[in-house]
Amino acid sequence: MPKKGPIDPIKMRKETRDWLADHTLVEVRGIVRDLENAGEDVSELVEAINELDALVNESTSQLRRGTAKAEA
Repeated sequence: MPKKGPIDPIKMRKETRDWLADHTLVEVRGIVRDLENAGEDVSELVEAINELDALVNESTSQLRRGTAKAEA
């Protein structure tokens, strides 16, 4: 059971990084869908996930272009 009280931001960031290392955006979208079905307002969360997805896709595209140029 989580403890009550102030959250240590450094610990939270580490836990968030660790969680993200083992999960995908597809899983996060599933959690958002569950929250939405439970009546939560997830519009800001959806926007943040979409921005993250765009950044990941942009970085991947840049890496592919860089690899293609290096192989040419």
